[in-house]
Amino acid sequence: METVQIQLPLALVQRIRLEISSDEALSQVVAEALQMWLERQRRGKIKKEKVLQTLRQAGVVMASERQRALVEAMMPALPPDEVPTRAQVEAALATLKVPLSAEIIAMRGER
Repeated sequence: METVQIQLPLALVQRIRLEISSDEALSQVVAEALQMWLERQRRGKIKKEKVLQTLRQAGVVMASERQRALVEAMMPALPPDEVPTRAQVEAALATLKVPLSAEIIAMRGER
């Protein structure tokens, strides 16, 4: 085993000393607490990934690669110093044969 030194608030140390009689038992309690924390972190990451997957399947969240593909399909690349005017943006959007929302759905392959 490896030794790790931690700093705890005095009040917490006093409470722990009332409950635990030896340093070996203290080490076991700390190890159990850290294992519980790691497990909680793992479950949180799994839950977050499941939520993101559900949102992706519902079409609410789009991967960055797909976002880039959508932007590239809608508007040609512009030089960094050229910002389109509102009229240019409206003209680009007007060339879509279907509403923008339908275009996004089509790019996601949902229809």
